[in-house]
Amino acid sequence: MSTPVSSSLDAALRALFQRVFKIAPKDLSDRTRRGSLEAWDSLGHLELLEALRKEFGVEIAPEQALEMETFADVRRVVASLRPGC
Repeated sequence: MSTPVSSSLDAALRALFQRVFKIAPKDLSDRTRRGSLEAWDSLGHLELLEALRKEFGVEIAPEQALEMETFADVRRVVASLRPGC
């Protein structure tokens, strides 16, 4: 079952990715993968998880963190943890 995602959540996540990974908007798409951005390595993934916790107040379980391979995956996980987003 897919969780619908609001455009405001999508925009906030895009801004967070740009800030955490220091990338331009053009460098981010739904298919952007872990490892495809220089900064999105294992340490970058931990930094992303911490930024998501601070910005959205979500606690991401280890199993969910492992599922987060693309920007679209991250958006899906965050949306599932924030009902109404």
